[in-house]
Amino acid sequence: MAGKHPTPQHPLDTLDEELRHGIARWPHLSHPDPGEPDLVLASAGDLPAERLTTLARRLRTAHPHLRLRYLHVHDLTALAEAGTRPLAMTEKAFTEHFGARAPVILATTGYPADIHALLGARHPGARLTVLGYRDPGRHLTQAQLLAHCRLDDDGLWQLATHTALLPTEATT
Repeated sequence: MAGKHPTPQHPLDTLDEELRHGIARWPHLSHPDPGEPDLVLASAGDLPAERLTTLARRLRTAHPHLRLRYLHVHDLTALAEAGTRPLAMTEKAFTEHFGARAPVILATTGYPADIHALLGARHPGARLTVLGYRDPGRHLTQAQLLAHCRLDDDGLWQLATHTALLPTEATT
């Protein structure tokens, strides 16, 4: 693949896991501690991966103590309730990936309602924020559309620091 613009590099060591299980932890953006994270970022798609990769690097720089877990979802059906889809994770695997109490920010190129429906009874409730496409009802520039869908740098930073109850950059 070739392009005119720089893009984040997908970690090659997780490709096999993503293909076999539909989801993988990206270790280069995650805290090494396997315990309960403080915040989980999950991306599904190239644009969400680009946006959340930038956010994860910024969070790790500003808050090195933060136990951040970064997941990339290659196949959204991995999020479905166990037994409903071939790649659907067991409850244990779901908890191992997303934690039991940590806030989760999941960004997708699709509609947030579809993610909520796919999760079904395993939906983690209020600790989950899904960002995705929201029809603006008019033409927007790419930057305006990112802001409208809450995938711009400022919107993501505010959401992450508020969700994880972190001090903002001005106070660090």
